[in-house]
Amino acid sequence: MHFVGAASPAGKVLRLTPSVEFRAGAAWAPDKQTVQSGFETTFQFQLTAQGGLGRGADGFAFVLQNSGPTAVAGRGASGGFALGDGVGDPRRPGIPNSIAVFFDTFRNEADPSANYVAICTNGSIGQMHWPPPRLAFTRKLKVHLKDGRVHTVRLEFKPPVLSVFLDHVAAPVLLSTVDLSTVVDSEGKAYVGFTASTGAGYENHDILSWTFSAGLKPDVSSSISFMNAACLPDKNLCTPDRAVVDETGPAHYHVVLPANVQWGASIPNPSDQPIYITNARGTICWDLNARGPEGCRGPAVNVAAGTQWDAQPGSLISKYDRGRTYFSIHDPGAIYADNEGFIEFDVEIR
Repeated sequence: MHFVGAASPAGKVLRLTPSVEFRAGAAWAPDKQTVQSGFETTFQFQLTAQGGLGRGADGFAFVLQNSGPTAVAGRGASGGFALGDGVGDPRRPGIPNSIAVFFDTFRNEADPSANYVAICTNGSIGQMHWPPPRLAFTRKLKVHLKDGRVHTVRLEFKPPVLSVFLDHVAAPVLLSTVDLSTVVDSEGKAYVGFTASTGAGYENHDILSWTFSAGLKPDVSSSISFMNAACLPDKNLCTPDRAVVDETGPAHYHVVLPANVQWGASIPNPSDQPIYITNARGTICWDLNARGPEGCRGPAVNVAAGTQWDAQPGSLISKYDRGRTYFSIHDPGAIYADNEGFIEFDVEIR
């Protein structure tokens, strides 16, 4: 690791900042990593020895950037990656053209709370402002970031969606479409690492472990299939231009269901037999303004209930009509044309 500013090893721990006021630190993997085609990273953190304003501040970030392994930015609310120096002076530039997943532990004037996660982006020098633009953020987490306990984060980038998982919970606490084109070099690579900062409030920002896997993990199976539908050109997420239903065996089907069409796929089911869904995957957004869990989700299946009124927004629902079982995404606003993404799944009729 390259240690910058206040960052240093503390025994077997990477300490981004000590519990001292007005510090900023960063630590970077020495070599660029291939990130544009996708990546997965997992790390554990612990925030301790809180003191000063807000009983601890200001938080830390996982950052992708191309300025080099000596990059570090502002103190205080800047988180070590954004514009500012923590005392109201905006002349301290942030890390240009960077994307940060910021775990914020102090509520400043423009923040939703003192315990939230945001996906932030910085423009070029001269175009930055504070707070940095937030692609998505949580209002408040159920997990208390600075409770002194060890917490685990997993970040998964499946272009163009970045998902944030916290403490082994299956559903992401935050996800957003992210464009890495301003961050990566011509080979799709960027520096990856962490930043943190303190201001009038302070705490130890410690990273206890970290793994990073460049590229997407392949799904291995006994058969290979490819999407038979093109992505619509006016959507951020890949939204197939039509549903795809393939019969993979007797009473077995593989379905690709676009999110932007109500009851957009169906299978024959003359006797209204029970259906069983397996291998569901994909991402659905029914509210692009929210971007986070309030507007997007991974594959949630609600076909057992088969009703719209008790389904979660964005979940897969089904209905039977005249010898066929139909599938749809539950959109509480019923504005299907605005939805993006798809769910892909296998169906068995028994």
